[in-house]
Amino acid sequence: MKKSLVAVSVIVVLGAAWTGVSWYTGKMIEQHMAEVATNANSQIQSSFPKAGVNVSYQDYQRGLFSSQVRIILKPDAAAAAAGTSALKTGDEISFIETIDHGPFPAAQLKKFNLIPSMASVHSELENTATLKALFDVTKGKSLVTADTRVSYNGDSSSAINFIPVDYDKNNSKLQFGGADINVAVDKELTKMKLDAKSDSIAITSQNQFGQQEKVTLNGFSLDSDTNQGASKVGIGDQNLTIKQVAVNVDGKDAASLDNFKLVSKFSEEGSNIKGQQDYTIDALKIQNSDFGSGKLTVKIDKLDAAALKAFSDSYNQQSQQLLSQAGDIDPAVYQQQATELLAANLPLLLKGNPSISIDPLSWKNSKGESTFTLQLDLKDPAAGSQAQSEDQLISQLVSKLDAKLNIPLAMATELTTQTAKIEGYTGDDAEKLAKQQVQGLAAMGQMFKITTLKDDAISSSFHYADNQVDLNGQKMTLQEFAGLFGIFGGNAVQPQTQAPAASPLAPPVAPVAPNTP
Repeated sequence: MKKSLVAVSVIVVLGAAWTGVSWYTGKMIEQHMAEVATNANSQIQSSFPKAGVNVSYQDYQRGLFSSQVRIILKPDAAAAAAGTSALKTGDEISFIETIDHGPFPAAQLKKFNLIPSMASVHSELENTATLKALFDVTKGKSLVTADTRVSYNGDSSSAINFIPVDYDKNNSKLQFGGADINVAVDKELTKMKLDAKSDSIAITSQNQFGQQEKVTLNGFSLDSDTNQGASKVGIGDQNLTIKQVAVNVDGKDAASLDNFKLVSKFSEEGSNIKGQQDYTIDALKIQNSDFGSGKLTVKIDKLDAAALKAFSDSYNQQSQQLLSQAGDIDPAVYQQQATELLAANLPLLLKGNPSISIDPLSWKNSKGESTFTLQLDLKDPAAGSQAQSEDQLISQLVSKLDAKLNIPLAMATELTTQTAKIEGYTGDDAEKLAKQQVQGLAAMGQMFKITTLKDDAISSSFHYADNQVDLNGQKMTLQEFAGLFGIFGGNAVQPQTQAPAASPLAPPVAPVAPNTP
C-alpha cells in the first residue's frame, strides 16, 4: 500500500512539474514570436532580396500543453506597389502552426523521441483565396506539411513532406511523386544541414509546333552542409544528383541526360575564400544515339571574403532598385542597364587577386576525349593607374592566362557523324559529311593560325603574361595579337587564302545531300 502511494505521489509530482514547465514553455514561445518574425524577415531580406515579402503572425492561442498560431506571408507594400513582389497586393499565404509545448512535446513522444525540447511544431498550408487553385490541384490537401523540433537553445530540425500530385488540365499534365526534405538550422540561421529527395516529376504540355512534349526528371537528391563564414558569406559543401532527365515528343524519345552530378566545396581560410565545383554527365542521348559523356571542374581561389560580401550587398541593393523600375523601362534598356550594373560591381571581386581555373572541360565518346583547360589569374585594378585603352585595361586586370585545347579527329568525326544522322543523313553519307566538316574546321583553324594539327588531333595553346602572348609557339605583344585578330577595334591581319601546304587535310568540299525516300 505504501509503495502504491509513493508511486502515485511520484506520478502526481511529475505530472504537475510537466504541466508547469509546459505552461511556462508555451508562455515563453508566445513572448518570442515577434522576435521569430523579425529574424525571419531579416533572413528573407538577406537571402532573397528580390522576393518583396514579409512574415508576420496572428491569432496566437495558447493552451496548457499546446498552442496554435497563423504564420502569414504577405507582399511588402512598397515592392507590391512597384510590381516587384513575388505576391500581389491583397495576396496572403498562411500556415497553420500547431505547437506542442516542451519539455516532452506530445508529437515527439509519439516518435519515441525522449530528448527534452522547447516545442514541436506541425505546420501546414491554409486554404486561402490566394491558394485556392493549388488546393484544387491537391484535392483539398496541403501540398506541404512540416514537423519541426525546436530545442531550448533555439536550434531547430524539420521534416518536410510534399505530397504526390497528379493534375491534368487543358492539354497540360503534372505528375509529381512527392518529396521529402530534412533540414536542421541553428538559432542564428547561420548554419544549415539539408537533404532532399524526390523520385520523379513529369510535365506534359503542347510545344510551339503543336506536339505533346513530356519532360521527366527522375531520382533527384540534394544534400547540403553550409554555414556563414567570418564575413557572413555562405560556405560549405553541396551535392546534387539527378539520375535522368528525359524528353519525349509525341510518344517518341527525343533526348535524355543520365546521371548528372554536381559536387561543390567552398571554404574560408582567413580572408580568402576558395572552392571547387565538379560537374559530370554519364551519358547524353539524342534520338537514342549516344553522344557521349562530359565533365567540368571549376576552381576558384584567393577570393576576398569581405570584397565578396561588399559585391553581394551592393549588387543586390542596386539591382533591387533597378527591378522596381522594370515596368517603366523598355526591356532592351533594362537589360543593358542590368548588364552595366553587374559590370560596375565586378571590380569589387578583384581585391584579393583571385584566380579561376577550368581543369578540365571534357567531352568523351567511343572514339576519344576532347579537353579544354584554363588558368586565369586576375589583378585588382585599384592597385594601378587609370587605364587609357582596352589593352591597358587587360594588362591591369589579367596577371596570367593559360589555355589549352585538344580535339582528337576521330572523336570529332564520330560526334559530327551522330549529328548528321539526326539531320537525316544515313550510313556512309553521314560519315563522309562528318569527315569533310572536321577536315574543313581543322584547315580553317590552321589558316587563321588559331589551331595546329598534331598526332591526329586539333590542338591550340595560348599563354599571356606581362603584355606578351604566346599562341601555339608564336610569340607577340598583346597589341600585335589584337591586330592579328582585329580586337580592340583594330583591322585584322588578312589570313592566308589557303591552308598550309604541309597540312595533310583536304580543304572543305561541298556537303553530301541527305538520302531522300
